[in-house]
Amino acid sequence: MRFEHHAIDDSPPCGRLFICEPTDLTGDGYPDLIVGGMGAEDLPVLGDRNVPLLGRLFRRLEDDLFWYENPGAGRHGGDSEWTRHAISSATHLHALGGTLGDVNGNGRLDLIVGQGYGHSDIYWFEQPTNPRDRWKRHLVADDFSKYHDLAFGDVDNDGEPEIVGLSQESETVFYYDVPADPYQSPWPSEQLTVVSRGVDVEGLAIVDIDGDGDNELIAGTAIYRHAEATDRRDQQSGQPVETDGGESPGLAPEWTREHVVTGWDWTRVAVGDLDDDGELEIVFAEGDSPIYGEHMGRVGWFDPPDWEPHILGDDLYCPHTVQVADFDGNGSPDVYVAEMGLGENDESAQHIRFHNQGGGEFREEIVETAIPTHEAKAVDVDGDGRLDVVGKSFEPNVHVDVWYNRA
Repeated sequence: MRFEHHAIDDSPPCGRLFICEPTDLTGDGYPDLIVGGMGAEDLPVLGDRNVPLLGRLFRRLEDDLFWYENPGAGRHGGDSEWTRHAISSATHLHALGGTLGDVNGNGRLDLIVGQGYGHSDIYWFEQPTNPRDRWKRHLVADDFSKYHDLAFGDVDNDGEPEIVGLSQESETVFYYDVPADPYQSPWPSEQLTVVSRGVDVEGLAIVDIDGDGDNELIAGTAIYRHAEATDRRDQQSGQPVETDGGESPGLAPEWTREHVVTGWDWTRVAVGDLDDDGELEIVFAEGDSPIYGEHMGRVGWFDPPDWEPHILGDDLYCPHTVQVADFDGNGSPDVYVAEMGLGENDESAQHIRFHNQGGGEFREEIVETAIPTHEAKAVDVDGDGRLDVVGKSFEPNVHVDVWYNRA
């Protein structure tokens, strides 16, 4: 399989890039790309010397949220074809966690952003009728600090979506019910539900992982279930779910928690039926190892009901991208993993496709080398029916990229 790399933007207006959300904003059937971050830490001048003061002044000139308009049919394959638009002119936004969701119920996806590194605000940015106009910012809340991951979905199975998040500095898993009037600022305190405290993790997914008709929350390497959903599952199976429930300090009594694996650090998460058995498996990748932690990054998939581990790799450098997608159309989803650079691994950073041969048998294929990325996503960019990859680097050498699937 061949992926063809093209640069969307080799000089984006932000020095540290976190958010990467493909979605069709213009309604032409082609996914655009939302990117966001928090600006450079320092500004390098005079060779390799960093000047923090100039860096702070430069950040005031940066855009922290912007999007790239897909050039559409017949125009893919060349560089510099994507048009960049600013979402917000707010400075020092410190955009870290991000997700998409129709917050106000008008049929258009809005952008939900949580701040990072000592900041406490969560905002939703209202998509205007013309997405090329500036998006209005609304404060959700400021209860916690550093939101590495956000998601939008029905986590408590009440029929309505919630804003779900992980706060690393506050070590909290939580969600906000969307109020009847989402424009009030901030949202009322009673909209907040704390699921668990004392939890410093990465990786978030809302999914019916066990096929019982109720959504679960995967946060880090644990599965959280609302008590009512757990009771229903027990009744259907006739067997109790093994959890650490209310006996765990910091876990809300109306929630239970099941550990898939322990000892894995700051994981990214994806799900899919990898072994063709009709059940969903969970894939974890240690996205910040070895920068944080004492070993190289691992990626592996875990098979229910006992979560049997299958390790695909254990020598990766910060594999902060993990996607489960069928890139060649053989009916079995592959696992796509990519490494960060961080100025230390730029020339060695790899994109790896673990090609699913069927039945959960994988063959490793190197897709790309020396173009690091972070939080890349699998999506059909050019409308040819094949899944491509869009992504952006983190820091210090920032760029936004697309890899066209030329299989």
